Amino acid sequence: MAVSGRARALYQRIADKIRVDITEGTLGSGARLPTEAEIAAEWKTTRSTAVQGLKVLVNEGLIISDRPRGYFVRSRRPMVYRPQGEFRKRPLSPEMDTFLTQMAEEGREASQHIEVNVIVPSRDVRERLNLTDGELVAVRRRVRFVDGVPYNTNDSHFPLAAVQDSEILSPDDIARGANVVMAELGFEQVRALDEIQVRMPTPDEADRLQLGPGTPVAVHICTGYTADGKPVRVVVNVLPGDRHVITYERSKPQFGTAPTIRAAAEDDFRIVVDLWDHAASWLRDRGIDQWQYPPREERIKQNIASGECWIVEDDGVPVATITIDDRADADFWTPEEAAEPALYVHRMAVRRDVGGKELGSAMLDWASKQATEQGKRWLRLDAWKDNDGLHGYYSERGFTHIRTVEAEGRRSGVLFQRAADHVRGIGPELVVKQGDSH
Repeated sequence: MAVSGRARALYQRIADKIRVDITEGTLGSGARLPTEAEIAAEWKTTRSTAVQGLKVLVNEGLIISDRPRGYFVRSRRPMVYRPQGEFRKRPLSPEMDTFLTQMAEEGREASQHIEVNVIVPSRDVRERLNLTDGELVAVRRRVRFVDGVPYNTNDSHFPLAAVQDSEILSPDDIARGANVVMAELGFEQVRALDEIQVRMPTPDEADRLQLGPGTPVAVHICTGYTADGKPVRVVVNVLPGDRHVITYERSKPQFGTAPTIRAAAEDDFRIVVDLWDHAASWLRDRGIDQWQYPPREERIKQNIASGECWIVEDDGVPVATITIDDRADADFWTPEEAAEPALYVHRMAVRRDVGGKELGSAMLDWASKQATEQGKRWLRLDAWKDNDGLHGYYSERGFTHIRTVEAEGRRSGVLFQRAADHVRGIGPELVVKQGDSH
């Protein structure tokens, strides 16, 4: 049911107009706004209504009040904050710590104030460090300044029992980093859990960071763990929203672990069909008519039952399939060729989200090894006649084009073979998964 909107109050429309001027750049960073009297005259209203509109923008953090000078657009020159830099290696004796170096490179003046205390931890810190009631922590409380403005706080908490009598308890900067000191103490951190919350600041946070009204903060909590899963450090970073851009760099891993290959089981039938359909759809989107027909389900079921159909998994997720057998297709291979010991590749399909990682090369190498183990001389396949890109793919992987066969009712027929002992060695090594996980 539609709900009729009410006309916005005049003070809200005043705020709306100034907000647009700020966001569109008509009023730039640090610009002085018209006075309360000037705004009241422009809108033919009272000064108190103008003040009410300006307070909306103050509370939103867009402008600041600097009496008696007036109202100004809040200056924003955000610092780029990169949580993923936690474990990057640093020189053992850098001239400046990472924060100071970053700011110097940007042409900004940076400084920091550090104090160290031994305290009873908050419940959140105690739970993250798995401490018992009564255990104390050493906390290194740091306020970082940029161009004279407190930009963020960084409070690192350590179990007191782990850092007693170490540099952690000194209120000086640790040039090589607290993580290195922890490693030297036998608590090397190899994993971190990052949590990010966005909220309004507490009174203590607003005081330490000199925050005006309407400024939210992002709170980044990082818990560091040793190889045996012991939490040894909790860092609480408080980042004012008007002073930071949080930047994460992510890269897609090659594979979660070494991909595995296993014989398809009866209940894998739908997985094989889905992989085939996925590949057919990808080909269709590129104007290639290969496999543009329903999958031959009975043949797939027969291949599975005969142990000829295989599935490749990445972290347990099926990402590719290949079928191999020793039966020469009479439409393509001569009786003399069929008499030669060979293994034949069929229905090789790879999910496109793992494309470009040479998984197809890895499956062909695996098939070559299977052929060698079975005493075969050749690894062979027939390719779709109209897929020139696929022909080049096989040629680049050591296959020789034997000939192209025109068989009635068959769209395939470009014949390739390579020596069974030819292994290209490019792509991931497939680990054979023994047994049936189903």
